[in-house]
Amino acid sequence: MPRMILTGSIRQHAGGHAAVAVGGETVRAAIAALEEAHPALRGWVVDERGALRRHVKLFHRGASVSLDAAVGPEEEVHVVAAISGG
Repeated sequence: MPRMILTGSIRQHAGGHAAVAVGGETVRAAIAALEEAHPALRGWVVDERGALRRHVKLFHRGASVSLDAAVGPEEEVHVVAAISGG
């Protein structure tokens, strides 16, 4: 199962978990499984159209990836919420 590594504000919507093992062969499927396991995350990573939110970045194998990127069963995807301020 891929592991979703959660940071910052994303983590708080997953019950404070820093990492969650989920099913899925793509990043999109893994995020859907993550939202199924932690319903409070719905709408924080992807929007109602299924597009990645502007303030969220996904990293896999050290590079930024899209929702359609393939992910293996023992791999990690980092879900990073942008930090803003003034």
